[in-house]
Amino acid sequence: MESKTGYVNVAENGAAGDGTANDTAAIQKAIDACSAAGGTVLLPPGSYSAGTLFMKSNVTLHLSRGATLLGRSDPSLFPHIAHNIPSTMDKAPWRAFIYAFEQENISITGEGTISPNGGHVVFQNNIGDSPDRPFGVHFVRCKNIRVEDISLVDSAFWVQRYFECEDLRIRGISVFAHANYNNDGLDIDGCKRVIVSDCRIDSSDDALCFKSHGNRPCEEVVVTNCILSSHASAIKLGTGSVGGFRKINVSNCIIKPSIAEKVHHPLKAKNGLTGIDIGCVDGGSLEDICFSNILIEGVETPIFMKLGNRHAKAKGIREPSTGALKRVTISDVSITDAGPVSASITGYPGCLIEDIVIRNVSIRMARHSPADIPQTGLLSSGLNQTGDKLMDGNYLNDPEGKTVPENPSGYPFGRIYDTILPSFGFFVRHVDNITFDGVMLETAAEDKRVPFVLSDVSNAGFNKVLVKKGQETAEWK
Repeated sequence: MESKTGYVNVAENGAAGDGTANDTAAIQKAIDACSAAGGTVLLPPGSYSAGTLFMKSNVTLHLSRGATLLGRSDPSLFPHIAHNIPSTMDKAPWRAFIYAFEQENISITGEGTISPNGGHVVFQNNIGDSPDRPFGVHFVRCKNIRVEDISLVDSAFWVQRYFECEDLRIRGISVFAHANYNNDGLDIDGCKRVIVSDCRIDSSDDALCFKSHGNRPCEEVVVTNCILSSHASAIKLGTGSVGGFRKINVSNCIIKPSIAEKVHHPLKAKNGLTGIDIGCVDGGSLEDICFSNILIEGVETPIFMKLGNRHAKAKGIREPSTGALKRVTISDVSITDAGPVSASITGYPGCLIEDIVIRNVSIRMARHSPADIPQTGLLSSGLNQTGDKLMDGNYLNDPEGKTVPENPSGYPFGRIYDTILPSFGFFVRHVDNITFDGVMLETAAEDKRVPFVLSDVSNAGFNKVLVKKGQETAEWK
């Protein structure tokens, strides 16, 4: 039943809203009805239990305060959907709770909650990237998208993925994603013209993640005024990086430890693995990226930047080049309570990172012992495979980093080198043109490592660099 104002109230369309009845058909009928002329599907207060819902062009899905859209615990209600767009992520069809393909002018708004029910036992069987676990929201090649003010909780897989979309605005949403593994909070994959603002995201996996699994780059992106928490990376570019990244500006954000007690991440870094994480490893070009005015607390690795040659492949994906990582500026960043894994900026032999500026950045380490890194039994790189091996290496006897392995094809994250790096500040290798301007490094106690290690680096500049190791202070000009 549609009102004269263009609203379809799902309760008047047959939805029970009692959290038990299957309201899929009633909600879908309302979406279809609104799409013809454009309008708003209204969910009044109540709990609406549903399987996959297909968003349509010119529809706003509005969740009133007190309304919850709840995923049902029956996997058969979440069909595998193939969109046939080449992607290293989409080698098999995925499931989703809310799905849209090649739609435009679509919105999800309101002060209600979307809960895909990812903590239910039927969705807990697959820890890896399994297409059997549904995305919370999955929009593919859509245009003019608006997601505002809603809360999203308890996804079975990534909470949101926007793949090769254009003109995307996400504002004022709240995400709490600790119901399952791979609970990324927000993934922007190969999208163009994106604004993310005023959001709060707390997730067990990456909080705010930019990717380019397909042939299109992720470009023209602005992120501002967000509060981010993660047991993995708070802000990440990569790992999927086929199409590359261009013109991304992240500013005015706070990164702090998650409030979640249980850690649904195999590396068990409760305060987070990485603050700013950049991994371009699949042949794409990453260029013209700015991070500014960011406060970071508690992460194991403050800054990670890696150009590699993992070169993930899939049908329809162009042959990878050597890739590029250049023109990245990180400025006005304050990092406190940092963990023992040094910040690193590394290319690989013959492939240099270029034109990096680190300006007005302070890193204060509260923890500086290899024993602070949790023991795990994960990762194909061999890291801690036995469950009793910590990263150690020759960092005290190798101040030039000569024994640090290259591992250019490894999964890019702070522990990729399977060793404690010989620097406590920055480990820099295979880089041309890097500037450290107004940088302060401080350890809570004496650290036997050196503040900087530069290997195969040309055109490095240091200006007003202050180093404090326990009671010892040194200034580099």
